[in-house]
Amino acid sequence: MENTIAYLREKREGHLDWIKDLCRIPSISTQTEHKADIRAALEWTRDLCARHGFQARIHETGGHPLLYAEWCQAPDAPTCLVYGHADVQPAGDLNLWDADPFDPVVKDDWLICRGAADNKGPLLAHVRAAVAWLATAKRLPVNLKFLIEAEEEVASPNLGPFIEKNKDLLSCDYILISDTGMYADGWPTITYGTRGICYKEIRLSGPEHDVHSGSFGGSIANPANELAKIIASLHDDEARITIPGFYDQVADPSPEERELMAALEFDEQEYVAELGSPAPYGEAGYSSYERRSCRPTLDVNGIYGGYMAEGASTIVPARAGAKISMRLVPNQTAADIDRLFVQTIRQRCPKTVRLEILDHGACDPYMAPLDAEPMQAARRALTEAFDQDVAFIREGGSLPILPMFKRALRADSVLLSLASPSCNAHGPNEKVRLPDLDRGAEAIARLLAYLGR
Repeated sequence: MENTIAYLREKREGHLDWIKDLCRIPSISTQTEHKADIRAALEWTRDLCARHGFQARIHETGGHPLLYAEWCQAPDAPTCLVYGHADVQPAGDLNLWDADPFDPVVKDDWLICRGAADNKGPLLAHVRAAVAWLATAKRLPVNLKFLIEAEEEVASPNLGPFIEKNKDLLSCDYILISDTGMYADGWPTITYGTRGICYKEIRLSGPEHDVHSGSFGGSIANPANELAKIIASLHDDEARITIPGFYDQVADPSPEERELMAALEFDEQEYVAELGSPAPYGEAGYSSYERRSCRPTLDVNGIYGGYMAEGASTIVPARAGAKISMRLVPNQTAADIDRLFVQTIRQRCPKTVRLEILDHGACDPYMAPLDAEPMQAARRALTEAFDQDVAFIREGGSLPILPMFKRALRADSVLLSLASPSCNAHGPNEKVRLPDLDRGAEAIARLLAYLGR
């Protein structure tokens, strides 16, 4: 293993060129004019894997293709599946970038370009580790598979069907992913849990069209007024969600988790100040860290209806609506919360307006067992590579692939977080901290050895 680590350090500049080359490809999955760039990014990655001993091929789907590569020549060793994505977000307003988003720039310890952090740099850390093993030991300590998609930024519509059809091809003991953020720069981080989501939209309608509020106000229900009442009813004075049964299945953090949280040294006042919020807010009895990671939430993501242009227009609006997302924690399920939400909204909506409820997607929460062998191996590998104990965190967002993998492949995921908390993913001047990528690649090389044992 020491030869493998030495190889990674020796080849560091060449591996940085790999990241730059892949980031130069504008593989924007949401824009049809970049369809050829999506394929080019996958072909580039395929060729890189093939040059270094992997069998690699591109698979077609109903949308953008995906890449599968494998080295499976260790019959008595476990099998690891690495998941990542080669597509990126649009650049957005170019005036907000300091340079061309697809012309990588190194400044101090940072590589700045679209895709550097999400997800090309962290993904290639796994490739770098595998290549280092093959170059020095001529073999890998484990059987290794790569599943690299190009639709993650558009909700992965074809990944699930591909996994279901190719369970034997993708069968594995462990899943390794680096598509989450570190707790702090230079602090090795394992994300062991993510929240689920249930995203709904409420639409209320009253008169056939907007009407004069002086002539008709007070004699017919105002959809905007009724919507406001419904939304206000969804929380009590202690910021708890009032949907009956909402908390019935919520699992509180274990004593071990609370110890891990205490080690994070979370500063609530600094957290609020960085966000520019006047004061902390949330469910009574819990810290801000708990509220954003291991407690369920309900948030209005948008409200619409009525007259909002310049000046005044005295109307009773014909329609009003709101988009509402709920983040879920173990042991809640998206199906149960969906049912409870719909039932509650229907009960609280008056008969003086018409109600329509739309669905905008859902996924279950995910929690990896902290005491599992791959989790402990990852902790050891990261601690050695970074010379610092690991931060264990729960991610407040949702990763639908995790429960999908667990359900289809019956394997747990280990999320080795390599992106900076200030990486500006999806925003201007996206960046990745190069020392974290370098030590991340070394940690992954060590992890493969420990899993192989």
